Amino acid sequence: MALYGPTLVALTVGLPIVSGLAALVIPGKKIRSVLVSMTALLLIGSSIALLGVDEFTYNPAHIYEQAVVVLDFALLLYFLYAGIKAKSLPVIGLGLVQIIPAAYFEFIVKGTHVQNIIMVDNLSILLTLIINVVGSVVIIYALSYMEEHEHHLHLDKSRQSRFFFYLILLLGAMNGMVYSNSLYWLYFFWEVTTLCCYELIRHDMTEEAKENSILALWMGLVGGVGFVAAMFVGYNAVHSIALTELMAAPQALMLAFGLIALAAFTKAAQFPWHGWLLGAMVAPTPVSALLHSSTMVNAGIYMLLRIAPAIQGTPLSTVIAFGGAFTFLITAVLAIRQKASKRVLAYSTIGNLGLITLCIGLNTALSYSAAVALLVFHSVAKGLLFMGAGVIENKIGSRNIEDWEGVLGRLPLTATVMIAGMVSMFLPPFGMLLGKWVAVDAIASSPLYLGLPLIIMVVLGSAATTFYYAKWIGYMIVAPNSLAKSKDEQLETPYKLSMVGLLIVDVVISLGAALVFNNIVVPVIKNVYPVVITTPNLSIDLGFTAFPVFALWGGSLAVILIGSWLAKSKGGVLSPPYLGGTNVDNETFKTTADSEVKLSLSWIFLGGSIDEAQYEKAALILGALVTVAMILVGVI
Repeated sequence: MALYGPTLVALTVGLPIVSGLAALVIPGKKIRSVLVSMTALLLIGSSIALLGVDEFTYNPAHIYEQAVVVLDFALLLYFLYAGIKAKSLPVIGLGLVQIIPAAYFEFIVKGTHVQNIIMVDNLSILLTLIINVVGSVVIIYALSYMEEHEHHLHLDKSRQSRFFFYLILLLGAMNGMVYSNSLYWLYFFWEVTTLCCYELIRHDMTEEAKENSILALWMGLVGGVGFVAAMFVGYNAVHSIALTELMAAPQALMLAFGLIALAAFTKAAQFPWHGWLLGAMVAPTPVSALLHSSTMVNAGIYMLLRIAPAIQGTPLSTVIAFGGAFTFLITAVLAIRQKASKRVLAYSTIGNLGLITLCIGLNTALSYSAAVALLVFHSVAKGLLFMGAGVIENKIGSRNIEDWEGVLGRLPLTATVMIAGMVSMFLPPFGMLLGKWVAVDAIASSPLYLGLPLIIMVVLGSAATTFYYAKWIGYMIVAPNSLAKSKDEQLETPYKLSMVGLLIVDVVISLGAALVFNNIVVPVIKNVYPVVITTPNLSIDLGFTAFPVFALWGGSLAVILIGSWLAKSKGGVLSPPYLGGTNVDNETFKTTADSEVKLSLSWIFLGGSIDEAQYEKAALILGALVTVAMILVGVI
């Protein structure tokens, strides 16, 4: 077992690096498809195998420490080059701010070595599971998507080799990050994720893609600056940059934790650092699916989960909670007025991460449990939604949801999968609702001065979330004529495997929510917080309220079965829309002077009521205040 754990760590970090390099040089698409598929299966198997490993720490060979140092400086020099080439002063400045202190820290102070560089505990195992299961499904999905994507772009020369290199490398970098106990190693892998994000966003090499990749790069480098500063503060206080040692002296290191929280906010796209994630939607859909579900944004959430026990009961923790709450509310409102599918999903991601951030900042046993549960369920559901959106966009040639009317009739399998994904984000019996229920309970249990403003923001944000998802579902299921002509949808095998496979995972973990809590949530929290959730009869019990998992599933299935029976009893015929008794046919009606008008449907976006520019301005101001507060509470 002592050898088994390190072997799995080496496999989950090293395999994506080797496979990514192989994908870069292999010219044949068939061989690359086999390589990607085998890599995905091995990563899924390795991450599941880690569930059976006890917590452990170890030191890799010294040569790996040297390699990390060399590669880190190579990365920073490349970022400088990218900034100079793009004439981006923020990138150049932030790159220099990291290179000079990092060189001083490595070569003068010589403070990068720590004991137990690698630490594998239940939190890192959980993140590894999310990264490798959801992430691997996405890279399989990308095999079909990128063929269609390049066909639509009419490229003379394929760039898929480069694309899959960075896509697979991102999984390895994320795995390395969650295993790292050394703040320097964590910083290195953090910067590798920044590199992958930058390269993937600019993949299509349009001006818009290049512009947004630079935005993502400089915002990512802000997080890097936070890490470098945290290393200096930590080393000066305890003469170590091992996370375990920093966590053992929290009061002396509140500034360091504030800097790490700042870095986490940049990756988790919390206000005011959300712009890069909105800009990232210009990238091919597999990039969006990976960034939003299992990699980049979860890196920030992981860091907040990691430092939460050290900042419990501090002003910093409270600031983090309110930062997440503001983000959740404002993004939910802004999502209502969006018409681009990926932009709606981007705001949804930022907002749900805000809810998770709120729970982490609240920092009780119940809220931490809610954060972990929400992270699991959100990662699966959001990967599913982005994959479905990508297929529909490619098939109908539009990401404008106004063009998605009746898509259930045109693309029944993909639309069904995507509708199920939307339902899983906000309705019973799926796990996201369970996580939100635990979150609301945790907020209600907090002191009035803290709980009241937080619960108001959560309730309003949840109402807005229900509004924009329900509206979107409505778009997809209307147009009876389209539904009446529904026929089997032809999908490539990677599409079917990835979407249906992840939908099955979503259903299984929601149906087995009690098992998820017992085997995933409880092991993560039990070493730090008391276990406050029990699972009698596979329901979720908080002591005075319970979430009846099987009763909700039974009720939901009953609704579906009764609806199907009623439809069958009517002969399976869909009723045409009622147009005041003046129908000419199912899509035309008579109006003034018996003139005939074709039926058209319109939807509420509240564009006149929701001024996006004003909301964004408010978000930037609130986010800036949160950022300043995170540093100030550390200094004070």
